[in-house]
Amino acid sequence: MTDSVEICAAVITGFEKVAAKEISKLFSPKKCHPGRGNVRFSIDLERVNETLQLRSIDNLYMVFYEETIEKLSEMQKEDALKTIQSQISFCNWKLAIEAYQLARGNAINGGSEKILKQIQQFKKDRIYSEVTDDSPKFRVTCKRCGEKEIHKFSSMDAASKFGAEINNAFGWKCSVKEFDIEVVLRIDRNNMTVMMALNEESLFKRNICAYGPTTMRSTMCHCMLQLADIKPGDIIVDAMCGGGSIPIEGAISWKNSLFLGGDNHEMAMSRCLQNWSANSSSSRSNCDFLTWDATNLPLRDNSIDALVTDLPFGKKIGSTTDNRLLYPRLLAEWKRVLRKGGRLVLMTHDKRSLENSFLKDRSSWQTDASHVVNVGGLSCLCICMINRKSD
Repeated sequence: MTDSVEICAAVITGFEKVAAKEISKLFSPKKCHPGRGNVRFSIDLERVNETLQLRSIDNLYMVFYEETIEKLSEMQKEDALKTIQSQISFCNWKLAIEAYQLARGNAINGGSEKILKQIQQFKKDRIYSEVTDDSPKFRVTCKRCGEKEIHKFSSMDAASKFGAEINNAFGWKCSVKEFDIEVVLRIDRNNMTVMMALNEESLFKRNICAYGPTTMRSTMCHCMLQLADIKPGDIIVDAMCGGGSIPIEGAISWKNSLFLGGDNHEMAMSRCLQNWSANSSSSRSNCDFLTWDATNLPLRDNSIDALVTDLPFGKKIGSTTDNRLLYPRLLAEWKRVLRKGGRLVLMTHDKRSLENSFLKDRSSWQTDASHVVNVGGLSCLCICMINRKSD
């Protein structure tokens, strides 16, 4: 019988349900629960490596211990840290290493059977494992939720003590910067969760090699594109594409649709072409970039199926005063090129300017979805509108 593993996927806050939809489509898991900034789901162990195909997920962790520790928040510092250390014996290290090896495609020295033997010896007879040249490097990260003052210990204290016990049990080398394995503690009041990172590098770093001042994460782009409900043969435009993050993510994820990106910044086209050439093969031609004015697009009326873009926030570029004048002009032009029933997906921090712009032409637009999203610490609005074509 195949083992089942629980995955905790870290996602952009505000897009949890969008990410859960992608997870459900790929895996059809029996359990898939979106929480704040994460989605928890269960899959068969043998499918762990497939989780790296998910496009809306920032980071992936395998949960291999979760328990309520009675009165942890009331314990004195030393007692609490000893209690946290002692939980190492109850973690399912064998399953964690098996999941890690499947996800990374490489083996830990001795594999899961050696890990199982070491933890059994450590638990029974307190036998320490020696550090060898083949020992993997690791680090422990602790994330405490809620009010930090509720505990007598710090996150660094917990990570340090738990890491020391891992070193004792398995003989792994501690390394904060260069590490093979990352173990994550999550402590929320009296609840303790232990997880192992499955991806080596954050998944949102895909696609882009030439960065601009407001380059968007690939995972953010994917979530926005999901809201556009893209079908094979659709034409999707990013009218203010910057370095091309949205069209490139779209072209990779929806291979049977056409993506166009445009901008009027002097360096935008150079960045777009660098980023696209780093991701595209000679056989893929479903993405192109042009220099244009977003308020006067060189496109026919009713010619595109969706427009997905990241509007100027009025922070790094422009101002909210500029946006009050710019946003209505953009919406009028984009209504022209979108077919009736076409979708407009926009992201902005300047919610007031965008909402007022829609109110000026409220009969032309119908709200399909609205998400409040964390973008670099800013609370932003991502909205999907359907073009009703009222003239």
